[in-house]
Amino acid sequence: MLITGIKSRPIYDVLHPLAGGKCHIIAGQGSGGAALLRLLEQMPHTDTIRVLYSPESFSGNSYLREIEAVDGISPEIYPTSQALVSALHSLLAESYMGTRLYLAGSESFIGTAMQAADAINLNKDEVLREHCGSFVRRVWCVHCSGYTENVTQRVFDCPHCERTLVVRDHYSRRLAAFQAVKADAEVPGELPEAEELDT
Repeated sequence: MLITGIKSRPIYDVLHPLAGGKCHIIAGQGSGGAALLRLLEQMPHTDTIRVLYSPESFSGNSYLREIEAVDGISPEIYPTSQALVSALHSLLAESYMGTRLYLAGSESFIGTAMQAADAINLNKDEVLREHCGSFVRRVWCVHCSGYTENVTQRVFDCPHCERTLVVRDHYSRRLAAFQAVKADAEVPGELPEAEELDT
């Protein structure tokens, strides 16, 4: 029997300026642009501020024009969330004491960006994460180790190994994804009921 109700989804913040920061790195994707704009209005412009943004969006919302129009910043724009996260890894690897990180966007984006923060051991009080937009899930197949983005159904076919999987409610910070297992592993041919994933 499938065990459900294991809720390990991260608890998110509301972005606001963090005290003691000397360098503020603000990274967002898609609908996370709204949170970035709000944060930039509150941020003291005497500090060093780096803004990274990808207009790639799962909900269709992009704030590219508004972010590019903010006075006093030169945003770094990336075509995809993956490209932004790659740049974030490099930027954080060169960061110094007093760096504060702010992330806003989809759960998938925040999860992969947090891997960059974890790689340099940023403390929890040095990072804020605000979820924006849809709660579509990033899923990791335990059988082939393939990742699938934007999963909305409890039961789906893995595009990598073609197994029919069931998405568990367990979120792995290490993998930045929810885990999925073979849906009929216990009784071949017997699949759980198809349903939309809870938000």
